[in-house]
Formats: sequence, C-alpha cells, structure tokens
Amino acid sequence: MKTKIELEISRIIKKNKNNVKLFWDMDGTFSSMDLCNLPHKMDKGFFCTKRPIKTMLKIVKRFNTLGAETFIISYCGYNYQKEDKLKWLHKYCPFLKDENLIIIPRKEPNIKLSESKQTLKAEYIKDLVNEENVVFFVDDNESVLLGTKEKLPYINIISPMDFIE
Repeated sequence: MKTKIELEISRIIKKNKNNVKLFWDMDGTFSSMDLCNLPHKMDKGFFCTKRPIKTMLKIVKRFNTLGAETFIISYCGYNYQKEDKLKWLHKYCPFLKDENLIIIPRKEPNIKLSESKQTLKAEYIKDLVNEENVVFFVDDNESVLLGTKEKLPYINIISPMDFIE
C-alpha cells in the first residue's frame, strides 16, 4: 500500500512530466545506518556492506520510472569512501545515471564551500535546479533538511519516515 506522500509525489510527477527533480540522501534513507558497525566506518569497504532498505529503493525506482530526474546526494569523509558508496549505488540502483550520483567527501579539499554541514547539500542542489522545477529533497537528518530549506526555500523537504506506514 502506498503512503499519502508517495501518492502525492506520483501525482505531481505525472502532472509535471520531466520537470520533477528528486534528491535522496543515502545513509539512513535507503541504506541502513548500521549503528552497531559505526566504529568501523573508516574501514575501506564499510559502505559497500551496508544493508539496503528495499522499501525505499522500490520507491526511488518507481519515481524514477515515472519520469522524475533522480539524484543521490550523500556525505562521506574521504575519497576512498566515495568509491565505496558508488559501488553500493551501482549494485542497488543500476537504473540511476552516474552523473546523478553526488557523493561529497567532506574532509577532502575538492568540495564546495558552505558555512555548515547542514547547508552543504544545498550548495550542490542549487546548481542542478531552476525555478520551473518541482524539487523534493529526502533526508533522515532534520537539521540538514531545515538548513537546505533555509537556503533553497522553493524545495519540498521530506523525511524518509513519511514513506513508511
């Protein structure tokens, strides 16, 4: 059974064909946080072993199939962790375009500047949308959602819990 938010987004995608952009966080949204393994998150390969949240992956795929342009926007510490996350995404989300997989290694010098982690994703999202787009951002971190909404007031922010009955 589809949730109210899933039905509403599906309706918006169908009405605004090819003009809807969905940005999804990764960890805690459609891959498990694996808190029991958190002490090992610096280990190479850690992100490759995360358990997929299949319910959320099905929703991501459904929206993508309906015609929404789908992006993944996720943090990690270092470039080697970025490689791990990309391997995971290629395994569980082969339907997504490589150029729509945005993994931000926050401790490397090659990232955009932002005053905080809470607004860093907004710096990437703003370059990919325009005023005509209907934009949704799904993240399990409330401070990131609110910081992004503050920077980009026209986007719709959603917690992944809204997709679960």
